[in-house]
Amino acid sequence: MVVKKKSQSRLYLAIALCLLTLLASYLMSRAANTQVPYWVAIRPIAAGTQIQQADLGQQLVALGSVAGKYLPTTTNPIGSIARRRFVTGELLLGTSLTDDARSLTHQEISLSLRAVDIPQDVVAGELIALYQVHDVREANAVIAPKFVTGGAFVTSLDRKGSNFGGEVALGLSLERAEIAPVLSASTSGRLVAVRTHG
Repeated sequence: MVVKKKSQSRLYLAIALCLLTLLASYLMSRAANTQVPYWVAIRPIAAGTQIQQADLGQQLVALGSVAGKYLPTTTNPIGSIARRRFVTGELLLGTSLTDDARSLTHQEISLSLRAVDIPQDVVAGELIALYQVHDVREANAVIAPKFVTGGAFVTSLDRKGSNFGGEVALGLSLERAEIAPVLSASTSGRLVAVRTHG
């Protein structure tokens, strides 16, 4: 009888240990997969520009040990300046933002280009180069295309008027020193956009 009681108590102990093991693994798994809301770029952000509310969205993510590197929604990054460019869907890395006003090096301008003067597959978030091109007229000598700027960050692209060979509204983020030469080049001849990578 004593042997039977010992074996029953061992059975109950084994069952309790199994249940505790399952419960502990469930709780550890749930703790590891806890998702927290983080800031994410919902449109491309250029380096040297100020973060705006319209640039950001929230996304639930389980980051585990690297969670401290990214900005949770409990931190407000609006008004901070991007040290590097962000692509759509990228989480905001804390070290990639600064509050130092000297880092605010870029400004946004809008240009109108002919639809044929910008590659069809260029999208917001890409870098492009701009060249000034003069059309050849009968009496005028040929003027070689002139490089205006490289590394222009495309912030927006509106092709609505381009269906019939019209104009494309192109938003660019440029370093302050590059804005005057680009605007000057747009007043004579025309600007042609070139992708900086294939």
